[in-house]
Amino acid sequence: MMFQTIPSFEINFRSTSDGWRGKLAQNFTFSNVELLTKALAIYLIKDLNKNRILIGYDTRFMSEEFANFMAEIFSRHGINVSIINKPSPTPLLTFTTNKFNFPLGINITASHNPPFDNGIKIRMNYGGTPTKRVINQIENYIAKEFHASKKKSKGVIQRLNPLRSYISQIKDLLDFNKICILNKRVLVDTMHGTTMGILSSIFKNTGIKISYLHENLDPYFGGINPEPKFETTKELQDMVKNKKYNLGIAHDGDGDRIIAVHPSYGYLSPHDVSEILLWYLAKYKRMKGNVLGSSTLGRRIKRLCTHLGIEYEEIPVGFKNATEKLLKGEILIAAEENGGVGFGFYLPERDATLAAAKLIEAEMTVDGGLKKILSEIERIAGKSGFCRFNYKPVGNRLRVFQKIVSSKENQFAYKKINNISNLDGIKITYEDGDWLSIRFSGTEDVLRIYCESDSREEAVKIKDFAISQIQKLEK
Repeated sequence: MMFQTIPSFEINFRSTSDGWRGKLAQNFTFSNVELLTKALAIYLIKDLNKNRILIGYDTRFMSEEFANFMAEIFSRHGINVSIINKPSPTPLLTFTTNKFNFPLGINITASHNPPFDNGIKIRMNYGGTPTKRVINQIENYIAKEFHASKKKSKGVIQRLNPLRSYISQIKDLLDFNKICILNKRVLVDTMHGTTMGILSSIFKNTGIKISYLHENLDPYFGGINPEPKFETTKELQDMVKNKKYNLGIAHDGDGDRIIAVHPSYGYLSPHDVSEILLWYLAKYKRMKGNVLGSSTLGRRIKRLCTHLGIEYEEIPVGFKNATEKLLKGEILIAAEENGGVGFGFYLPERDATLAAAKLIEAEMTVDGGLKKILSEIERIAGKSGFCRFNYKPVGNRLRVFQKIVSSKENQFAYKKINNISNLDGIKITYEDGDWLSIRFSGTEDVLRIYCESDSREEAVKIKDFAISQIQKLEK
């Protein structure tokens, strides 16, 4: 085999923490995907010395076609390809990559992005995201052409159905002793994504009835981005608040993010979900380990860690920053503001299905359920309301962001400032514990604004103030 340099061609995908994303027909095209596929083939053969790969795809327009297209290219390079036989959550692809010892797994997905985006996520054999070094190495091969030996035969392409193994694995991590005797109802909003039917299979033959919302395949995702948050889950919130269900769950398009809804509390943000899971695992299950939280995660989980005597470490946004630490052990839970949750007793990957299953377990096995857990959290860590907003600058996004980061201290002094951190963008913590964070999105052409206060209403006020100050900097 040999590698021949060809004229450089800029695919112009946006690199993310675990792959690449772009817009259909604009830069996520068959010709660009072919270049990236060849680069992946070189990396697989040259760096990993392997000739097999796993491919999954989500429910987006053309995702399956891109998966088949990539499979043909890999096959021509002598690589054996297994394609998951239906639209698959990224956590399922991750599990399968690890369980069946694939050197690489790739999922054709743009996760929570707008309907006409698409992308490629990579998962490594250890069951987690790649390092930046791996991404860079693959990108270095984009300007090279691979020529396999003429004697090399084409790789085999086959279909794989790993769902039963995945469901069995999740069930092994649950406590069914009390679950089986209950008669409870849970509503799951798949947001037209890949998690349809999985939770109902996990809790089959128990006293829990799982119903679904937006489970039909719709590449337009009902006209919204498939991102579970307050603004996109109003229907789920209304149905649970009407006391028809004991719990509501929503996942994003590729099943690695989660929010919840409780009939007594209403919308439960990713912050609330991570707090519930930590409190349940540490207090009620008596599990040990430290906690990782993204820089934009809510304040209450830190307060709970202090109360529990658990070490808490704040890390930059992007689950890749948690993966390496999870691999080393001693971590109980790793949580992100966007709804990504990973567990130290599982793979170093965020898995919204496992998080949902643990939430259901907590609701069904703790006397008083999530209502009791949330009251305990509030008594120890106070109240919390959260707001997240995607702001699209009028001018150059990077230039505006640089102005924000280098602005004077009083630029965002909504109230008296206690601390300013530049771990990831800028985060201003006020003396009363409220905070504001502004960071540069790695997956969309926006600036992300995050605010926390005692109530969502007050958090929205901080957000509105931040926008007014950004607009001043834009002028």
